[in-house]
Amino acid sequence: MIFTSLPVCTWRLPRLKQKLVETMGLEPTTPCLQSRCSSQLSYVPERDSSCYGLRSYGWLPTLGMVLRSLVDPLWLPLVVLLALWVTLWHRNSLRRWMKSAGTIALGSLWLVSTPWGTSILEGPLDVESRIESGWTPDYIYVLSAGYDLGDQSEFDSSGVETIRRVNRAVELSEQYPTAKLVMAGTQPGMDGLRDPQQQGILMQAQAERLGVPAERIIIESISTNTNGHAKVAHESGLHQPDSPLLIVTSDFHLRRARREFSRFFDNIRMVGSDPRYSDGSSVDVSLRTLIPNVDSLGETTLCLREYVALALSDVRN
Repeated sequence: MIFTSLPVCTWRLPRLKQKLVETMGLEPTTPCLQSRCSSQLSYVPERDSSCYGLRSYGWLPTLGMVLRSLVDPLWLPLVVLLALWVTLWHRNSLRRWMKSAGTIALGSLWLVSTPWGTSILEGPLDVESRIESGWTPDYIYVLSAGYDLGDQSEFDSSGVETIRRVNRAVELSEQYPTAKLVMAGTQPGMDGLRDPQQQGILMQAQAERLGVPAERIIIESISTNTNGHAKVAHESGLHQPDSPLLIVTSDFHLRRARREFSRFFDNIRMVGSDPRYSDGSSVDVSLRTLIPNVDSLGETTLCLREYVALALSDVRN
């Protein structure tokens, strides 16, 4: 495979560290911006969460954090909808079953739009493995999560979830220097627009910028979904059923990825790619975590899709 390295322009921006956390949810470790021709952000994972500039808050968060949550446009229409519902209720314009169904629907909508509600849904999906001392993987599978199209292929950029997964895999590759990284998957629907390897090329470029040599990277550009990742790995001839494999994917995707790879392999470990500073940060009940916002609703949608995909997984197989 002919691989042309992509141009990189780097500036250290220490003052942007906290800004990246607040606005994009990305793990700001060694922050650096680069050319958009490969991906939006690149950074080397750090191990000390104190670098994030985040502090622990008790039951009552600061007033500033609450006011920042109110800037989001989602809570206001929900409040208006709730006010209309209360008005109809008091005018006795609804039948009893309508009152019950409507109240449950509104309450559920509010709950799943909050950080606390999202954490409840994501909890059962996050099945990260405990890696025993002495266990070493032969391969680290990095499951792709898509990329964004630019005007030209040089301007394509990996999505946030793909960036996080590659970053976590690079960190793990330092712990397991003999393991090879497999950039698994191609983006569906790109026939005639992009080379099938484009997703893998973007992931490889990011990993190489973070210090992984090209000879340790394999691009798998056949599979288009989680089920396909596992099947292609099984059919590749690289592994035996008991081969030690490390699977890296987003926290909400861990359970489904484990189920698919467990159909073919017995010795796998799962590692989530979500930044460590966010682990458990939205579980505590507080005023801030009970205010609906667009980001939480989007994450809830991903979690609900995972539950549906898990149900369909057994039917499909």
